Amino acid sequence: MNSKLPLVSVLLIAIAATTILVGNACRNRARTGSEEAENALGSEPDEYSATTIRTVVDGSSQQTVITREARSGELRREEWTEQGHNHALILRPDLGKTYLLDLDREAYVEIMLAIGNEGLSNDSQSQDRAGGDSTSHLVQEVDRAIDDGPSPDHVETRALSSTEIDGRVCQVYERRASFPDGHTEIMKTFRARDLNWLVLRAESYSEPALVKVITERKNISLAVPADAFMVPANFRKVERLEP
Repeated sequence: MNSKLPLVSVLLIAIAATTILVGNACRNRARTGSEEAENALGSEPDEYSATTIRTVVDGSSQQTVITREARSGELRREEWTEQGHNHALILRPDLGKTYLLDLDREAYVEIMLAIGNEGLSNDSQSQDRAGGDSTSHLVQEVDRAIDDGPSPDHVETRALSSTEIDGRVCQVYERRASFPDGHTEIMKTFRARDLNWLVLRAESYSEPALVKVITERKNISLAVPADAFMVPANFRKVERLEP
């Protein structure tokens, strides 16, 4: 397996890991009063689009990925440019499918998904046909690693002073999770008051510090066309996308 994963693999893993993490948080422990206070604000608008900038800082190394995301209920879409090609990933849990599109060549791959109470997982047979068996394996490994990982001993969420991002007033929350091995995971979120508390910025890191992940949302719109989550009629279905 290549040491550098294609961006689509990273996106699929991120979707799976996020779903699994949310599920495990609910299964492993009850929310504290401070967490309920943050959740009471609302998670995000039911419909929006934004430019998403994800930056991973690992010591002196830094990697930035820029995508365009859209949401309408459970429907998701991400667009990005990789190796000179424009791609899109459409998540359709209502159909049990994900579509990977090459926007330049007007072609797409269909990936079957299994979505249940334990989160999102990729159908390995379909993934293999799409040339993504390594992605399927990694998603399963993420699931296994998180499920078997220890729960935090203590979680504390506190409100910090509000701040302004891109002219929008944001309520800031810091969540600190302490684990049995002595390390602490910190997540700081900046929620925009006038966007139904959409997170405009999130900072995630641990103490002792190893890797810091910063996610920012720009160019936000609260209107998303319905066809953003559909494969265009003129696109041809293929077994795998050309490199």
